[in-house]
Amino acid sequence: MKGFLLILFSLLQTTFLTVVASTIPTDPKLCINCKFSLKENFLTSDMFCKCSKFSYLEDDYFFVNGRGRPQKIKYHYCTTARNFDHMCGTEGKKYEEKSKFHFIDNLLQNKK
Repeated sequence: MKGFLLILFSLLQTTFLTVVASTIPTDPKLCINCKFSLKENFLTSDMFCKCSKFSYLEDDYFFVNGRGRPQKIKYHYCTTARNFDHMCGTEGKKYEEKSKFHFIDNLLQNKK
């Protein structure tokens, strides 16, 4: 009887652990798999991807002649966005999986 209970307990335990483990996401939220990840060009390393979710205006002002250049929209590096909790944070709060046609989305976004 003890042997039967021991086998039953071990089967229930492994079944429970398998169910619990399958509900926990195993893939980390990597920026290179995010739809907001942008590369400057195909030669750029993945380490230097920028995040299109977090942009800022670059205000360039010449102190020599007092004229300003046109403002440009710039993007933070993905590492910057992942280091600050008010952006994406270490847990990837704003992460969204890339679609199958993410390269077309990136081309359209870069033309803006």
